[in-house]
Amino acid sequence: MQDWWALEKLWQKHCDPAHQEVAHDIKLWHQQLKALYANHLAHPAVIKFLLEIRPSLPEFKDWLLQMREAYQILESAEQAADADADDNLTQEQIDFWNKNGYLVLSNAIDAKACAASRDAIWRFLNADINDPASWYRAQHLQQGLMLPFYNHPQLNTNRASKRIRTAFEQLYGTKAIYKTIDQTSFNPPETNNFSFRGNGLHWDVSLTLPIPERYQGLLYLSDCDEMDGAFHCVPGFHHQITPWLEQLAPHEDPRECALRDLQAQAVTGKAGDFIIWHQALPHCATANRGKTPRMVQYLAYIPDDHVDQSVWR
Repeated sequence: MQDWWALEKLWQKHCDPAHQEVAHDIKLWHQQLKALYANHLAHPAVIKFLLEIRPSLPEFKDWLLQMREAYQILESAEQAADADADDNLTQEQIDFWNKNGYLVLSNAIDAKACAASRDAIWRFLNADINDPASWYRAQHLQQGLMLPFYNHPQLNTNRASKRIRTAFEQLYGTKAIYKTIDQTSFNPPETNNFSFRGNGLHWDVSLTLPIPERYQGLLYLSDCDEMDGAFHCVPGFHHQITPWLEQLAPHEDPRECALRDLQAQAVTGKAGDFIIWHQALPHCATANRGKTPRMVQYLAYIPDDHVDQSVWR
């Protein structure tokens, strides 16, 4: 088990009666996340297990090993083909990224992988594409648009895409990065009885300057035109955020100002397209006014030496 020492510290914090609370260690926190992700484990699922079961340390290790084995990456001919592909970004793509702060990788995974991913989500929800009423029965499982469905062999196979990793490596300028194990998203069409539950334009990072150089990503698992709940962002705002924040009055909330003043643009895509964006870009999902649910898998890579701002703004 990779970085077991960090996971043992996680167990001690939540389950060891002799553990004494100490100040939050941001470096240890990142080591624990990295260890969980390396073993195909999502942090919320692990914390839920620790708090509900209160396992012994050997029981915790056995459970981690079982979970890791259950979610091994699928071996497939498609993976082999992906590994042989020319994965490097073109100069045109890099120039677009530098200007706009986001990039779309077309066909990052194939149609078969998208279909298998959607099928896994349908099974998790106990819902059916041919039964619209079933799309709304499982809303109690969700937090907004987020679905607590982190792990499945197909989702982990998607995460193993060499093309996606190579793009992050090029944009970061380093191979010293690690992947996240993040949620999926399920956004059914609005009806007379169901309204959009997502957030408006926002950031997922502290707005204390400087904004760390970190990139986010999502994989469209279904076709997503502008009316289907497409991802939106403010292109190029990573170049503008510092002067924009500095010109705000002390009493102004930048997050409220963004909702009021900034105009986002849709970034549409087909199933299998992957969107990378700089975390300094304000972004959001939007209401689905299409005919079928929008399905997304969130996936990103983090530099090994990444450090978050300690003050939230």
